[in-house]
Amino acid sequence: MYPYGLTQNPYPSSPTPTLIDAQVLGGRRHKEAKKAVLSCIEDLNSKVSDIATDRDFRLVTLIQDVGSGKTHLALHIRALKEICNNAVISYVDLSQVFPRDMDNIYAALLSGFDKEYIDSLRKAIVYYLRDKAERNNKQAKKIFKLGFIDFLTKKNFSIKAQQILDGRMVPDYFAIDQVLTTEFSVVEASVMKLIIEGKFGDHAGNIKSMEHIITKISAIANLNLKFLKKLTILQIDEFDSDKKSLEVVKAIINSHLPSTVLMLILTPSSYDEIRKEDNATFDRLEKANYKIDLAGSNTLEEILDIILEYVRYYDLQKSFKLEDETDLSAKIKVIYDEFPDFRNVRSMTNILYNATENAAKRDAPIIDEKAIDDTIKSTHPGLRIRGSIMGVPLSDFIKIRNSSNDIQMLESNVRDAVKNLLNHAHDMGSVAKFESTNGVDTGIDVIYNDPAGTKVAVAVVINKDHTKSFDQISNTVKSIGFADKLLVLTNAKTDSGTDGMTVVNIDRCKMTDLIYFSSKYKNNEILHDDLQRALLLAKSIKLC
Repeated sequence: MYPYGLTQNPYPSSPTPTLIDAQVLGGRRHKEAKKAVLSCIEDLNSKVSDIATDRDFRLVTLIQDVGSGKTHLALHIRALKEICNNAVISYVDLSQVFPRDMDNIYAALLSGFDKEYIDSLRKAIVYYLRDKAERNNKQAKKIFKLGFIDFLTKKNFSIKAQQILDGRMVPDYFAIDQVLTTEFSVVEASVMKLIIEGKFGDHAGNIKSMEHIITKISAIANLNLKFLKKLTILQIDEFDSDKKSLEVVKAIINSHLPSTVLMLILTPSSYDEIRKEDNATFDRLEKANYKIDLAGSNTLEEILDIILEYVRYYDLQKSFKLEDETDLSAKIKVIYDEFPDFRNVRSMTNILYNATENAAKRDAPIIDEKAIDDTIKSTHPGLRIRGSIMGVPLSDFIKIRNSSNDIQMLESNVRDAVKNLLNHAHDMGSVAKFESTNGVDTGIDVIYNDPAGTKVAVAVVINKDHTKSFDQISNTVKSIGFADKLLVLTNAKTDSGTDGMTVVNIDRCKMTDLIYFSSKYKNNEILHDDLQRALLLAKSIKLC
């Protein structure tokens, strides 16, 4: 059993999305992009009549960085019921087309149509010819070779049509040609004959020119509309500034393919390269009917919604409660904030996939800190919390961060940690033995002598009116005169300071380092590496 009562790991394990993974779609921007594409299809569908024209063409560009979910969105759209009912899709990943010549790109476009579509179009064409024969069209009747024995065995045109579809009968292709050329163009007729033969993609190697490609694709689009009552969508992923790719795409756009949507999926860098390489094509992309920019899809809000949507989708028993969402969101936020490497959808889902597997092996009911910590250690060995000197494990970091929401407890923990750190520095011979003071009365937490013999007073000031606190502490030191130097450790972002007073800003990461060290120190868990790290920490906040 997986965490949250799931029967399977909800997160994709492949570095690139699959059709199964793409069933799930989270993220506000991705959902808005999906809505825009559906709007495009609906708009074009309302404009198209039985006979398509060059006005029935739409261009859509989908732009965002690597790992942001562009391909996932394209595959999700491909499988949508609303799309399947109204369009057929050819999906092409140009990164898999090599060499990138005209023939291979066209062959990839043909291969991008799935078998279910080809079978349905083949069936529709054969049934079209059957209907012709049943209406007593002489040439159409010849196609099915219905003879005397067939009449005796009660075989009719429908049975013969099924035999053709099953590959148990070869039709009269000369008769097919005679029937089709009376209603269809020569190119359309040749494509239909290949489809009947089950050789839809076999003509890719016979391309003579770019015009030939456009004529063939246009013919396919016309046939899709006539026989299936569906639009044609060409999804071209990993589109870039490759010269041949630009030539093919420019030709498709310029030709205004009938009843067709061209969707180009690319990165901002590729978009800029196209601008430099081919200004004419770039100008056409700039005038796209729909320009979908997924900027912001790598924000924390977007990634959170995507991550949670996977669990919601597979949570058939509705075991994933609001408190589980809140808990998992908090952990994802820590990963996002502290590890820039994981600030995209692909990297984050990879971490969650492995963490889910880890939790399942331990029968953990949720994705806990240990699962995430173990995952990062195994998949990204050596990766540390950003800015951490002590090398705080993620599990400890999350616990410390969660417990630090109480400001009074945070200040108390930091104050204790500073004393423990000075104790350690004393043990290492870096400072003289120190004395504690009553911080409530003086504002001073500890006094010690540095290696030069200077008496240093240390005050910890967290989330307070720092100006007022600094003045009070400084005045106390001056009036009593028990220290030569005042060191104020604060999370207030200020460079304030006066003669004899040094202000050191300690951010949340530094405070986490201090509290983590303090815990290990009190529990006698300091290891050899920790000794030097702790001294570096002390030096970083000017304790020694």
